[in-house]
Amino acid sequence: MEHENRKIAASRTGSALFLLCAAQLMIMLDTSIVHIALPSLRTDLGASARELQWVAAAYALAFGGFMLPGGRLGDLFGRRRMLIIGLALFTAASAGGGLAGGIGALIAARAVQGLGAALAAPAVLSLLSSVFPEGERRNRALGVLGAVSASGFIAGLVLGGMLTAGLGWRWVFFVNIPIGAALIILIPAILRESVRLRQPADLAGTVTVTAGLALLAYACSAIGTSGPEFFSAGMLFLLSVMLLAVFIAVESRVRHPLTPLRVFKSRSLAGALAAAAAFGAIMGPALYMLTFYMQNILGYGPLAAGFAFLPQEIAAIASSRFIGKYVSKFGTRNILAGGMVCFLAGALALSGISAEGSYWQILPGMILIGFGIACVIVAGAAAAMAETDLREKGLVSGLWNTAPQIGSAVGLALLVTVADAFAGGALRQHAGPSAGVAAAWVSGFKAAFIAAAGIAAAGLWGVLALLRK
Repeated sequence: MEHENRKIAASRTGSALFLLCAAQLMIMLDTSIVHIALPSLRTDLGASARELQWVAAAYALAFGGFMLPGGRLGDLFGRRRMLIIGLALFTAASAGGGLAGGIGALIAARAVQGLGAALAAPAVLSLLSSVFPEGERRNRALGVLGAVSASGFIAGLVLGGMLTAGLGWRWVFFVNIPIGAALIILIPAILRESVRLRQPADLAGTVTVTAGLALLAYACSAIGTSGPEFFSAGMLFLLSVMLLAVFIAVESRVRHPLTPLRVFKSRSLAGALAAAAAFGAIMGPALYMLTFYMQNILGYGPLAAGFAFLPQEIAAIASSRFIGKYVSKFGTRNILAGGMVCFLAGALALSGISAEGSYWQILPGMILIGFGIACVIVAGAAAAMAETDLREKGLVSGLWNTAPQIGSAVGLALLVTVADAFAGGALRQHAGPSAGVAAAWVSGFKAAFIAAAGIAAAGLWGVLALLRK
């Protein structure tokens, strides 16, 4: 009888892990799947380049801005409930995006998709940590989730290219509908609701942190511009800093804060957030510059460029599966430090690119970054959740998911600005480059990858300084 009960429990946890991974994969796919469809979308809807930018930016801003309150809402109202609500919003917005008759409706649908993802993503990690007890079983489950997370973004580029070429751009949205509907039906039957935290919602904290993070991400995305747009971005950046300062002041005074400041006293969480921010600050710019390099220097098409990232994805997926086991053996500090070293070595390897180079020149650096991704996703999640109170798992999951989003926004702003400065402003040209312009671009990319290595070194120092042996 006891043996049968163990089999039933194992089957239930396996089903729970499958559903959580499916939800995570759908969320991660949509961070990139639309990018490949943008040229077709522009032709069909007659959109300007600026409007196309907002198709991508609307999702990222809503996702990053609402992630932290999304995680806390799971603590207050139930994480399973927030996962279902988030998936329902995401699925409905996907249908709206696929049916959009104009660019304005499509941008609105992408913003609602981002909101749904911000509610669902923190619930995935916090529910997984509730299903699997701390230790080797949780670390193995995090390894599986890490493999799914690592594969989702690059898989989106490949799948987006295939769907756009075969069925049209609207199918990059329609593909989410059957998956989302199936998850919404199955989740209540497999996953149990979490214990709710009985306290009032912190409305002031929610408004200030959401507005502050969204404005910060938007302001960072416009740092490389010039003229009035640069001035307005600077004003928005100052406003975002002020809002975040107000948020900290509010959280230190209210009785039931959205984010109790004491959670940052956890060295384990602080080290995980430092690694996550460094991860985002390196990955976002690396993807941007490598895509630019492959399509404009090496002459790859969008689909070929998507497939070119597969070795990096395979490295991340393959290593994620066994890193979960090694976290239990060597500890989160050593695995996270190893991830930062992989990012450092990968960035330095990519700084050796040339205008006359080839794919094989950038492949070693991409694979090293793939190993770094796996280390940070698996060990960082384990470190973030290790010392977390049961009542605050949603909050900590929201923090963990927010850190790479903000890191990516800041990293893109800094490293793309560095690249453009060393390229003499040539990076702003959108046409295929001549030999002279290509050389200028490559000079900029070299400088940016060296700066990325500096970010990795700072992340390594943060992990070693914050995490205990």
